[in-house]
Amino acid sequence: MTIKLYDTKPYDTVFEGKVIDIIKEGKKTAIILDQTLFFPEEGGQSPDKGVISIQDKSVEVVDVQIKDEVIYHYVKGNIDFIEKGSEIKGEIDFTHRFSNMQQHSGEHIFSGLAKRHFGCVNVGFHLSDSEVTFDYDKPLSKEEIEFLEKEVNKVIYENRKITAFYPSREELLKLDYRSKKEIENEVRLVEIEGIDLCACCAPHVRRTGEIGICKVVNYINYKGGVRISILCGNRALELFREIHNTTKEISKLLSAKRENLAKEVNRINDSLHDVEYRLVEMEKRNLDLILSRIADAGNQKTLDNNIINDNAVVLKLDGFSNNSLRDAVNKLKEKYPNRLIGIISKTEKGYFFIFGSNSIDCNLVAKSLRERFGAKGGGSSDMIQGNLSSDLSEEDVTKICGDVL
Repeated sequence: MTIKLYDTKPYDTVFEGKVIDIIKEGKKTAIILDQTLFFPEEGGQSPDKGVISIQDKSVEVVDVQIKDEVIYHYVKGNIDFIEKGSEIKGEIDFTHRFSNMQQHSGEHIFSGLAKRHFGCVNVGFHLSDSEVTFDYDKPLSKEEIEFLEKEVNKVIYENRKITAFYPSREELLKLDYRSKKEIENEVRLVEIEGIDLCACCAPHVRRTGEIGICKVVNYINYKGGVRISILCGNRALELFREIHNTTKEISKLLSAKRENLAKEVNRINDSLHDVEYRLVEMEKRNLDLILSRIADAGNQKTLDNNIINDNAVVLKLDGFSNNSLRDAVNKLKEKYPNRLIGIISKTEKGYFFIFGSNSIDCNLVAKSLRERFGAKGGGSSDMIQGNLSSDLSEEDVTKICGDVL
């Protein structure tokens, strides 16, 4: 068994240890020590980070796992200077450790209060380097979650004491504590004075005031209950700073006060919908005029890079949306049911094409475009669409219009 120094010394950053074994697992290398401050991935929490050193040489600890009470330190780098029996110095990344301590202690307060006020049982927990989520076995309303958030922060401001201890079996039987699973070995309890008592293997802050603040950032219905995401301490500060800077910039761009941003965005959104509707209607009218001009032209070999004859109507039209072009093909299919209808349109990345027909198998056209011009796309027998390379010239496109016939 590895001696868990983090159990009793969660604020220590440097320790000394002895290498018990070095294990190769494929491309991974794990170092086993007689004792460690490195907390492993356990109980839903991400592991500590840091380095293992001998004099002026060191390797980075990138992962820490625990198996049968033995802790494996997975390292990155050349470990030729480390041998079985070596005396090492370990140092953890305390910024990362303390952040995890803030998050985990904040979750304990939240879950303790959720159980007290609403009878919620914590059935899931995940603490990574970027998020903290926990699951309760029953749903909570928006108002109930906001109430809990407020109560959690009250407990933080009261700066209550947090202690971790191993009770005897006799003492454990008399205690009412939270636990997500049955524990066969010794049970480590974390107590938040007057608020919560929970089985937990992870390091915690000494007093609730060190958590700083707890903010709910999201919640969703999950498996008949609720999944809540929070951020505490410095992570909450970073989130607020990001939101503050973003809203400040948006406020400047919109020339609106921060408290009026939602109202201003809704106004702009309504205006954009109105403009979009007008543009679509204008595009339809312009396209109808072009189609009418083509219909009046009769059978001609070319008309402004277009091909119109007894077999096909293939048009070169730029500046229209794909949806409008699709509508145009459908209208021309109705007018010319025995012809192949096609439209090719220039885009930023090349050309968009769409072909349709009530009498000709468009899949044959797609095959020809793929084989001869490297086209990408497809569809059904009555309509195909796709893209052509930007390397093609206007002359190439005109040639394609003729060749597909």
